Amino acid sequence: MYSSIATVCLSGSLEEKVDAIAQAGFEGLELFENDLTAFTGTPREAGELIRSRGLKLVTLQPFRDFEGLQGRARERAFDRAEHKFDLMEELGTDLLMACSTVHPDSLPGLSRAADDYYELGERAARRNLRVAYEALAWGRHIHDYRDSWEVVRRAAHPNVGLVLDTFHIFSRQTELGTIGRIPGDRIFLVQTADAPRLSMDHLSWSRHYRCFPGQGELQMDSFMAMLQETRYDGPLSHEIFNDVFRMGHSDQTARDGLRSYNLLRSMQGDSGIPAPQPIESVAFLEIAVEPDDLASLRELLSALGMACVGRHHTLNAERWAAGDVNLVLNTEASFTGRVPGRDATAITAIGLRVGNAYEAFKRADKLGYDIVEPEEVDASHRMSALRNVDGSLSYIIDDSQLSRTWDREFTVDVQPIPQGSLVDIDHISVALSYHDYLSLMLQYRAIFQLEPTPSFDVTDPRGLIQSQVLQNYNGRFRLALNASASPDTASNRFVRQYGGSGIHHVALRTNSMRDTSAALQQAGTPVLPIPGNYYRDLAARFDLPAQTLQWMQEHHILFDQDSDGDFHQLYTQPGRQAFFFELVQREGYQGLGAPNAFVRVTAQQRLEAEIDGIAQETPNHDSGGSQA
Repeated sequence: MYSSIATVCLSGSLEEKVDAIAQAGFEGLELFENDLTAFTGTPREAGELIRSRGLKLVTLQPFRDFEGLQGRARERAFDRAEHKFDLMEELGTDLLMACSTVHPDSLPGLSRAADDYYELGERAARRNLRVAYEALAWGRHIHDYRDSWEVVRRAAHPNVGLVLDTFHIFSRQTELGTIGRIPGDRIFLVQTADAPRLSMDHLSWSRHYRCFPGQGELQMDSFMAMLQETRYDGPLSHEIFNDVFRMGHSDQTARDGLRSYNLLRSMQGDSGIPAPQPIESVAFLEIAVEPDDLASLRELLSALGMACVGRHHTLNAERWAAGDVNLVLNTEASFTGRVPGRDATAITAIGLRVGNAYEAFKRADKLGYDIVEPEEVDASHRMSALRNVDGSLSYIIDDSQLSRTWDREFTVDVQPIPQGSLVDIDHISVALSYHDYLSLMLQYRAIFQLEPTPSFDVTDPRGLIQSQVLQNYNGRFRLALNASASPDTASNRFVRQYGGSGIHHVALRTNSMRDTSAALQQAGTPVLPIPGNYYRDLAARFDLPAQTLQWMQEHHILFDQDSDGDFHQLYTQPGRQAFFFELVQREGYQGLGAPNAFVRVTAQQRLEAEIDGIAQETPNHDSGGSQA
């Protein structure tokens, strides 16, 4: 098989799309006819443009509403086909992709459709052309790949073959077993698309929500296993209709597309690509700290029970730790790990502990991801990293590398590491643009052994935030991805305010919320104020003792419960930095407290508005003017 992508996947003009596809490293492309229609040159020049970039023009598509017609309408359908054949000869491609009809006057019947495609195959053969037939999920009579295969089989023409499209197959929840019995030489084209699982009509689902394999929730590995049985060796081509892709950067989309193709090939047991590594835990977070923020951040970490346990030998950096939580505060003005364009105190690197770092990097490299070596960022350590879509780094390390880093890079000022109520990093929440959301989803799912939860909507006072969690096998690693189409939701305000996507907050797990909240109160650490009505609602929803409710309200603690157990949450106020901390205590509970999200984001927006109001009321003594 070889890599291909449909031009409909990308934004921009045909020239921009072709350049992005070629630069990403694809071998072929499908030309969506709308892109040709809008092209200012001739079809011959379009074909030359594609070939000049080293690409194979796989097919012209789509040819619609062909089969099942009668009389003049049938004659007209064949006339349209001949016009398509003329175009194909000028373009320099031999394959026309035809979709099952949705024409209101078409008649049902597999034999009738087979007769139409036999005649079309005869016409195509006279011009050394071929036709590939696809079952649309919303086709009028044929919407199942088993029926489209039966049409191809009955037509029995060497110039007529089958299209398999993963979206149409999965959206209809069609069984996959028949695929393995189809001869590979009768399959002319395989189109791949993933998607979130949604309850909506097939056409709307297809036209707006498809995504690359690895970004959605469909069982692509099962499809690839069946495809392998056919011995198909033609183009494996992405066909994605997605509103985000249509307004995103074509080069980013194309790069993600090739990585997704590599991921699909790895699902077929490509011996050159190692298996995905499970993430065991978050080993550390590195924070680029503005000097003016250092004192307040130290105070906050101290109140949480953490201690500065060591200082870097050559850099202005400190290691703060408690339990299995490790934070590196880096105040170097020339710190090259800083995200470009972001001058706020922000989390710029994450350490991911895996069983075998070498195998993880080998897989990342084979899938087409950029690996950042220590010398590229002037780092004294020996840790390599992945460059994330927001510009931050994800270091992939195993236990031996981590111990060497602490031993060689930092002094040992406190020993042993403090062991109080703070246990480890429970989860990390990232605010992203929609395009970055899909890119980061693909990166983490492609390289690591992580399972996505079903995507869900978080209600924000200013709109909806789409959220999805990636987690490891035992729940010790959770990454929450958040994006929104509304410009003023909490996630988009973060993206806008801090110059792009990034880590929005970090949840630290405590084994005693009572001890943690008491320590924060004693230290005078401001926490997010939660309105009293929330606790009246808790009293109605859960059978909680009055004293427990009073304690929660006094300390601004949120609560939820599922069939597995209880969950307590507490949020710090963000202050000047780009992120804030969440403290959680989970007792069997599996989620992230989604029912409380609306209360949290509303409280944060209210607090932001109050702070902005105070700032606007403060006189500007440096204005140079005088009232005297």
